[in-house]
Amino acid sequence: MAIDYWALTKDFEVGDFVQKFAPARRGELFPYYGRVLAVMPGIGFVDVQWPFGASRESPEDLVKIAPEMHQLMPPSIDFGYYGGLDTKRKTATKGSRIWRTTEVPPGFHSELAKLAHGGVGEVRAYDNLWHRFASYSDGEAIRDEVEKFYRASRNLGRMFEQSWVERTATYWSAQGRKHRATRPEVESRRPLCPRCKGEMRKTTYKMEEARRVPLFACPSCLFIIKRDDILGPDGAPVGW
Repeated sequence: MAIDYWALTKDFEVGDFVQKFAPARRGELFPYYGRVLAVMPGIGFVDVQWPFGASRESPEDLVKIAPEMHQLMPPSIDFGYYGGLDTKRKTATKGSRIWRTTEVPPGFHSELAKLAHGGVGEVRAYDNLWHRFASYSDGEAIRDEVEKFYRASRNLGRMFEQSWVERTATYWSAQGRKHRATRPEVESRRPLCPRCKGEMRKTTYKMEEARRVPLFACPSCLFIIKRDDILGPDGAPVGW
């Protein structure tokens, strides 16, 4: 069943702060934020302003930020154009203790974020930045910052899933639009709609090859999801 990108764009509005899943590394979230500039349901894409520039993104690859994620963000990445974000960065002091902001040149973390955003892996990113910044900083600091950046991506992905395990309704948990239901939903066999929190109902969809796909549909907002795409709170199939 094809992903309805037109419907996914409805999850976002202009001004939303978002993070992006790391390409080819399922479940990892990049340790920087972007702000939604435009939502284009007609073509199923979202324009986002990142600290290093703007890009057009698939809504499947984005998640809205959670305040607790600030603690692992490199404080040296420029957030100045994000109006109102400063008031949310109450954990920046912790971030300052994690990152070597004074041992690498200005703009280092923004360049690292740009490389990672483009799909560059940890080893290639280090090699690229070492050649560019070795004259300004020692190799140990560069290596340490690159390693921490990619480790933060893994940690943020785990924090994102853990922080929402006890939510009160089924929610999107990973690329591919998988959802995880809460324990009460699994026990009652009645997942709530991720969009409007209404109770979803079982239905089926007939495919062209005469196959029937079991679905859940929300009678209130018409949100539809395959039953197999709703996992339990531990990530295991439920068997609705």
